[in-house]
Amino acid sequence: MVVAVAVAGAILVGIAIGGMVLASGDYRNAGLRAVNRQAAANQILIDLLNAETGNRGYTLTGRGDYLEPYLRARDRYGEDIARLRRLVRGEPSLEQATEEVDRTAQLWFAEAVTQIRLRRQGRVQDAVARVNEDVAKARIDAFRAAHDRLLREVAAVRERALSDADRTRSWTLAAVSAAALIALLVVIGAVIQLWRRMGVPVALVADGVARVAHGRFSEPVPATEGAVAELAELTTGFNEMQAQLSEQRDAVAAAARREAAQAAERELWSMLQAGLLPQELPRVPGVRLVARYEPAERGLLLGGDFYDALLLSDGRLALAVGDLAGHGAPVAARAAGLRFGWRTLVEVNPDPATVIHGLNRQLAGPRERSEGLFASLVYALLAPDGTMQIASAGHPPPVLLAERCRPLRMATGPVLGVMDDPRWPVVEVAVPPGATLVFFTDGLTEARRGTDFFGEERTCLLLEQERAAPLEARVERLIAAARRHDERGLRDDVVVLAVERSATQPDATARPGGSSSAAVAGGSQAPAA
Repeated sequence: MVVAVAVAGAILVGIAIGGMVLASGDYRNAGLRAVNRQAAANQILIDLLNAETGNRGYTLTGRGDYLEPYLRARDRYGEDIARLRRLVRGEPSLEQATEEVDRTAQLWFAEAVTQIRLRRQGRVQDAVARVNEDVAKARIDAFRAAHDRLLREVAAVRERALSDADRTRSWTLAAVSAAALIALLVVIGAVIQLWRRMGVPVALVADGVARVAHGRFSEPVPATEGAVAELAELTTGFNEMQAQLSEQRDAVAAAARREAAQAAERELWSMLQAGLLPQELPRVPGVRLVARYEPAERGLLLGGDFYDALLLSDGRLALAVGDLAGHGAPVAARAAGLRFGWRTLVEVNPDPATVIHGLNRQLAGPRERSEGLFASLVYALLAPDGTMQIASAGHPPPVLLAERCRPLRMATGPVLGVMDDPRWPVVEVAVPPGATLVFFTDGLTEARRGTDFFGEERTCLLLEQERAAPLEARVERLIAAARRHDERGLRDDVVVLAVERSATQPDATARPGGSSSAAVAGGSQAPAA
């Protein structure tokens, strides 16, 4: 009987250690493989985004320094795709998804080479025409779709591996329980007169097994005086096994804590994005302000969309909506700097032309030029009588909802950071009482289903249909409609800033005097202030 007890204990120790080590290893390996594969896939995405920024900047401007990010991304792409292939080797679904990512990336590179060659040959119009045809954009969109499918497949493979590890753990616990039952049956069948020497130690070991089966590893089995040598050795072995299981459990818990820390870091990035926007909008008598920032549905990095509003001491309301090209923490930080620079310039001299010139100088330094940074911005200055001065640096024009809803047809200047000393026309438009002016970034109107863009027409149609709704509801429904229209969810960040004048205010057209220029909404000239 003593020999049988020893054999049962050895089986228990072996099954428990082997099963838990195997399950813990599977958990750890599945998590590490998934993290490495995601990191490799995201590096390839970063390569393509950097290459796209450099290629587009060179094609549009012809500046050779724009090619630097493209060349760096192109040179490291081969190494990055080879690393990804190594990481997915042995997983047919991941290998297939990786080849699709490489195929779509190579198609984009081929288009980029064509555009660069046209530009270098002096065929500027042909190069710009290819950019306007959105061939490269369609191919980068195809690459993004393949990249998304790869990430989903990485997550699916990880889930299957974790499911297998769960089954291994369940079988291990079942085996431990079965071994404990066998050990108890052997002890019960032993001779009663040996109870003091064998029964008590076996009962203590059985209790320890039950604790392990329920995940309690911190209580060792106490040694029993007078126990036979075999049971004493069994107790010692069980305690050593329990210590090893505890170490393995701690390793699994540490991996879980690391995962939680990564989730907290992602949440912190989200908070940083929110911190780029004003904490609250100013309260202006007779004016209602509502703003919303909606991140891209499948965004992986921080974007550069921002907005701001500032009430001046003379009662005028300064408004800005901008979009800094690119993604990532550096771009988000530059966008925040651009917003703070706007605030500083407005407080010193709110004149639109002066402010935009100052922002262009901020973004047109040698370092910014070398990084290929540029931004679009629309800046408006609304007086209490409804007169608004507005200037645009390559940004989509706002829409005006009065008797009807129409986009403001207005002259615009170049984007910020591209030219040294350009001119931005400043136009004047009257916002009548009860009217609503809606500013937005291009992520709203460029939401698309195939080649059908959401566009300005749908924007105006929805605003007219929701005219009777509160301003907050109109903004929310506008963004929701763009999201529904896009077959993949929002592809880019969206900022919407809406300004509504109270219907009880005097009309701005009653103010004596005229303006040097006026914006036109939907082909009809807006009343001059």
